[in-house]
Amino acid sequence: MHFHLIDYVVIALGFIAAVASGFIFSRKSAESLKSYFLGSENKWWMLAASGASTNFSINGTVWNIAILMVLGMKSFYVTLVWWMPQAVFLMAYTGIWIRRCGTMTAAEINKARFGSGAGARSSRTTFAFMITLFSIASLCGSYIVIHKFAMVFGCTDQGAHAMAVAMVAITGVYVLVGGFKGVIYSEFLQTVVLFSVAFIIGVVCFKQYSADSLPAALTHGAGSEQVTPGYWKSLLPEASPKIGMFMSSGYAEWRDFSGMVLAGSIVGLIGCVGGAGGRYGEQRFLATKNTREASMLAALWQFLGLPRWVMTAGLCFFGYALYKTEISKDPEAVVPLFLRSGLLRPGLLGLVVAGLSASFMTSFCSEINACASIIVQDLYRPLIRPHLPGDSKELVRIGYAVTVLLAITAIILGYSMVATQDHTGSSALNAIWAWMLLGLLTCLVVPLALRWYWGRMNGWGFSAGCLAGLAPSLLLLASKFLPKDSLLVRFPVNDYIYLTLAVSTVACVAVSLLTPAIEDEMTARFYAQVRPFGLWGHARKVAISLNLKMAPALSAPLAAVNVLIGLVASFSLFMAPIYYLGHWMVDGIICTLIFSFCVIVLYFTWYRKLPND
Repeated sequence: MHFHLIDYVVIALGFIAAVASGFIFSRKSAESLKSYFLGSENKWWMLAASGASTNFSINGTVWNIAILMVLGMKSFYVTLVWWMPQAVFLMAYTGIWIRRCGTMTAAEINKARFGSGAGARSSRTTFAFMITLFSIASLCGSYIVIHKFAMVFGCTDQGAHAMAVAMVAITGVYVLVGGFKGVIYSEFLQTVVLFSVAFIIGVVCFKQYSADSLPAALTHGAGSEQVTPGYWKSLLPEASPKIGMFMSSGYAEWRDFSGMVLAGSIVGLIGCVGGAGGRYGEQRFLATKNTREASMLAALWQFLGLPRWVMTAGLCFFGYALYKTEISKDPEAVVPLFLRSGLLRPGLLGLVVAGLSASFMTSFCSEINACASIIVQDLYRPLIRPHLPGDSKELVRIGYAVTVLLAITAIILGYSMVATQDHTGSSALNAIWAWMLLGLLTCLVVPLALRWYWGRMNGWGFSAGCLAGLAPSLLLLASKFLPKDSLLVRFPVNDYIYLTLAVSTVACVAVSLLTPAIEDEMTARFYAQVRPFGLWGHARKVAISLNLKMAPALSAPLAAVNVLIGLVASFSLFMAPIYYLGHWMVDGIICTLIFSFCVIVLYFTWYRKLPND
């Protein structure tokens, strides 16, 4: 890879624009805690673009490309593991519920749900703690990816660490001074660049292979493990799909469809019905003006996932066509290999590097801003300064300090994980990503879901459900960095998942039933304000007896229909670019027609029936 002057200029302009946006909004963001963490007068479509670009994280994208290479089109069964259909549920109904809560953070929703008693305070603190753990893990993943990029580019180990530290520091600057408003505007600008880059990469990669040469590139492995082009593009599920040359890679565990993938998909499905995941997702829905905007935000958020799949498909086929030997050993290396290939003209190379940097910065800044808001609003304020008013400048200053602390923590833990990876030979990115999805989130999904659907649940039950599953979850993380002959490594990943899920569920239900119920009036007010589905019969009766004002009710059957149609539309939309870039035009056209039909149906069953409270 050789940079020209124009490339340096483009990259520099990208960084300057990102940091400048933070300073431009620094005065507005510093007005109050709410201005810093939720902004004001946010456009729903900008919030959607911001969310989509955040999901376009560099660590998640690198992992997704690797999974597509290893499993082919069967990798779409793995998308449920990382909650890809979540925005469909948010579009249909859960986004509306979140907006109706009217809080500032995801953890603060527990205050609206469980009240202000000891159990409610416990649930809020516990959830804030768990989400902080998840965010730190995600920030570490970003550090690991930057280090890997630098290593592939020929940097020494310490040079790669220096580059990762620099990226974290630069990104932290505009998060620090810009707050949520700066995050939204800078991410919107970065979204335009990032999505342009995604299509540029797709087109450039598409030109490197032909319909005649690609089949030979996609054929790999030998004997019973041989993968053919027909097999690679097949969606027929198998208990243990063939992965050919990737048998010795760190991703071989993902072929366990009947074990790890099935268990992870169950967790992902529960997570999808339980809201926006408890991190930056809720933050964007809470920042909308009304429920109609919240629902439209989710729909646009999902649609804007398309460019990510264009880039994923292009780089996947590019890796097979030009760097088959290299990706067989390390499928995560395809992105830096593309940048080193010399295929990008001067100017375009700078734009692509700026776009990929934006991918890192958008995910990092959203994660760190959301996590800082939770630490300040749900840990510092209630536990240390409970009587401090919400418009106090002290809270904004504490937000600054927490943002700096999170960036430093990401650097320290990211460095440690890379060093551990060097000793064990495992993939640190795959290990941390798998633990986040299959371990830590498994502790959260049942409490998150039950709080919407079961009126008898209380704050003590929520806390117990989160914390009880933490022990087996941490054992899963430890197993990822231990030698292969260690005792913890011998247990299948799905056993850890089911154990965590079972322990969390039993603790959540049992503790809720063994401790006093929430005051009837509190539960009734939440029901009247949100109107959730599920077991709320007693709360409904109390709400009616108290003559509480009821929010418009959503139709559960219609919501279920819209979810099913939305899922078909989403999978068709995201599969289409893979088929097109793989020269399977008929399959691509079929996906496009299915998506178009679903959109027309949703116009009548979803869009025209949206509430506006």
